[in-house]
Amino acid sequence: MPIIQEAEVRTQSGANFTAVHAGPLSSLDNFKLEVPALKKSVSGKLFIKDVIGLSAMEISMNKFAPGQSSPFYHKHKANEEAYIFVKGRGQMQIDGETIDVEEGSIVRVSTAGSRCIRNNSNEELCYICIQAKEGSLEAYTREDGVRTEDPVTWPE
Repeated sequence: MPIIQEAEVRTQSGANFTAVHAGPLSSLDNFKLEVPALKKSVSGKLFIKDVIGLSAMEISMNKFAPGQSSPFYHKHKANEEAYIFVKGRGQMQIDGETIDVEEGSIVRVSTAGSRCIRNNSNEELCYICIQAKEGSLEAYTREDGVRTEDPVTWPE
């Protein structure tokens, strides 16, 4: 889906990293996504994958205004999703079951789960959604992390 960026993102990169500075969560309305199925654009959604060159996951930053909701249910062919709620309150429906969410809630949805979100509060609802291929994690931090002997120093 084409992304229309009406706001500037700042990027910073080096040999082994890329960072994006998208601004405060309250400015997510400046990012829009073209949704051909709806024949319109939706504001408050910034996909990160292409901006920083991710190769194993998709990340999006999302904002729903008070009273806003997903216009349709969706599920995925290959990717499970983790929704990390960082501001506000709302609800998710997964396979018809309603779950209350708020700042600090984290919800995993499998590929087969049909899902949608709504903000039924009077404040902004902001969340980060991470997609990765279901069943693909082979090692996690304790097995995958390798300590280096580089000294830690910070600029003054």
